Amino acid sequence: HTYIHISRASLEMAEVASGDAFSTPGLLLIEHLNLNVMRRDVATAFNEALGAVLVPNRKPTATLHTNCGALTQFHMPSPETEANVAEPQVWRGSIEMIYKDSAQLSQALERLEKLKEDERFKGTHFSVSRSGEDSAMVVGPYGNRFTLSLASELDVELFAPPSGGRPGSEGSQVLGFKTLSLQVPRGASAPAAKFYSEVLGFKSQQIATDQWALLGGPGEAQALVLEEADVDGKEVGEHMAIYIGDYTGCFQRLDKLGLIWVNPRFLYLDKSTTVEEALHYKTFRFKDIVDLETGRKLFELEHEVRTPMHPAYPFPNTTAKF
Repeated sequence: HTYIHISRASLEMAEVASGDAFSTPGLLLIEHLNLNVMRRDVATAFNEALGAVLVPNRKPTATLHTNCGALTQFHMPSPETEANVAEPQVWRGSIEMIYKDSAQLSQALERLEKLKEDERFKGTHFSVSRSGEDSAMVVGPYGNRFTLSLASELDVELFAPPSGGRPGSEGSQVLGFKTLSLQVPRGASAPAAKFYSEVLGFKSQQIATDQWALLGGPGEAQALVLEEADVDGKEVGEHMAIYIGDYTGCFQRLDKLGLIWVNPRFLYLDKSTTVEEALHYKTFRFKDIVDLETGRKLFELEHEVRTPMHPAYPFPNTTAKF
């Protein structure tokens, strides 16, 4: 793998010249998942048991943010921080968390096992089961499913804290989330993979008759795996934040399809409906995945799409604010 370090000044000059930062299409990073929880303290205890660490200097009244390694995060609104949170949100699939060695994985499992004695976790969905010497299946208190795995040597390198990386992630005992599986309706995985490939420029790969993987992240070490199941494909209010290349081009292609969307919940963050607004906010959103042949909606998932010029981009040589 070849690493190219580009200064922020150069990126800003490129953006001024071309209206975009990275012109090559692709999935640069699956950066965070936003999932409602019902109790901030329960979510904090669970995330810390996984090995994540609280983002420093955030007020108790702010949404819970935890660093999962140097590159990925969980954002977890709760009724304490957002009055409209009425129920927890469950990711429609599984979340793979990776650890740099057997010791870190074993320590995470020990911390999780101790939560079984915590009164706050009794009567919830919480469970821990080892599925191998270096893997385990964990169900969080609100029903989210996690796979805990040992990272490859290459993954350890790719998920390592980059120079000048995300402040406050140094104490994380997990490298990050690697693979997200997403259950989609029967027959949707192939046309959805085509959508991601042609509209967003993501690399796709068929891994089974009813499964397609969308590859990206550092060294293509991350994947969103579309798994067909008996589901309706409707979103539950959760969202996935990603960084992409060809930011302006992707916005224009989505806009041409009528798919750009503004989430009224996050108007204080972004409300992009034009290219100019998308460049201003450095973020835009869409949630409908469609069959490019027929226009039929395949499923819903809110994507918070960011340019590498976003101030929270966690890679080298940026003056990022987290």
